[in-house]
Amino acid sequence: MKVQNIDFTSNDQNLFIIRNSKIFLTGVTGNDSFDLIQKNNRMNETLLSICIPTYNRCEVLDKVLANIFNDKDYNAALIEVIVSDNCSTDNTAQIVSKYPLVKYYRNLNNIKDVNFSVCLDYATGKYLRLVNDTVIFKPGALKFMLDKISENINGEKNIFFYKNTFLHENCEVRINSKASFLEEVSFYLTWIANFGVWREDFIKIQNKNRYAELQFGQVDWSLRIVENNKDTIVYFDDFFEVITPKNKGGYHIFNTFINKYLLIIKNENFSIYQYEVEKYRLLRYFIYSWYLTLFITNKESFSFDTKGTYKIILKKYWYHIYIYPLYIRTLMRNLK
Repeated sequence: MKVQNIDFTSNDQNLFIIRNSKIFLTGVTGNDSFDLIQKNNRMNETLLSICIPTYNRCEVLDKVLANIFNDKDYNAALIEVIVSDNCSTDNTAQIVSKYPLVKYYRNLNNIKDVNFSVCLDYATGKYLRLVNDTVIFKPGALKFMLDKISENINGEKNIFFYKNTFLHENCEVRINSKASFLEEVSFYLTWIANFGVWREDFIKIQNKNRYAELQFGQVDWSLRIVENNKDTIVYFDDFFEVITPKNKGGYHIFNTFINKYLLIIKNENFSIYQYEVEKYRLLRYFIYSWYLTLFITNKESFSFDTKGTYKIILKKYWYHIYIYPLYIRTLMRNLK
C-alpha cells in the first residue's frame, strides 16, 4: 500500500510536505514478530511511531535513520518513522529521500520547539516515541519497546522508556503520583528521547505548547500525563546512545536548566523539600559536569552560550552550603 505525496497548509500557515511516503507490510522474522503483527492487524493501527524533529543535522540524521531501518527488529507493519524538518538549510530533504519509508514533513518557517508537538501530531501509532535527531538505538531496544507496548496495549498504564540514570539501571519502576515520578526520574525527564505517550493521551493534552518558549514541552507533557489517574511504569535500560554533533549548542545550557527547568518544577507545586532536592540533583549530576566540560576540559567542541554562567549559578544556589566545595574543586582543577 502506497501513500500518495500530499501537500497541505496547517492552520498556523506553516507549509508541511510529505515526500516519498510509503507503507509496506514486509516479511517478519520469528514467532514474536508474527504475533505482534497479527494483534496489530486486528487493531488496524501502527504500534509504534518514532517521531524525529530535526534542524540542520543531515549528516547525523542519516546515521540515525540508517540505524533504525537496518535494525533486525524494525518492521514497517509495526513501526512508522516520522521526520519533521524545522526548515533546515542543509541537505536534510535529500538525506531523508534515501529512506522511502520515512514520512517526511518540512515546516515553511523555523517554529523552534513547537516542532516537537507538531512532529508528534503527525503520528498515527498507538504509542508515540519522541526521539532526538542524534539518537542511535542499541540492539534489542526496538524489540523491547514493541514487546512492552504490546503488553500494555489497552493503554491502562502510562509507560516510559528511560535510558539508565544514576538512580536506576536495567529495571522497571512503578509510580502512582507526580511527586514519585519526579523522585524516580529527576531532571532526566528533560531528555527528549525519554519521552513517550499513548497517542490517545497525547491528543487529550490541552495547550501543548505553553512551555515551548522554555524549551521543555516534554517536561510539561510528562508531568501532566502522570496525573491522568493511571498507574505509570518507567522502564530503565541502555536503550540508546547519542551522537554528539559538531559544535553542539546554540543555546545557554545553564540558563535553560537552572532558570527555565527549575521554574517549571516550581510552578508545578511540588513540596519545598522536593524542589530543593531536585535543585541539588541538577547541580551535582548535571550542571557541575557541564561546567567542567565547557570551561575546563573540552570547551572547543561545543557552541553553547556561557555568558554570565557564574552569576546564574550563584543567584540560584548561593545560600546552599553544598555549592562551595564543588566550586573549590572546580578552581583546583582549573589550576592544574
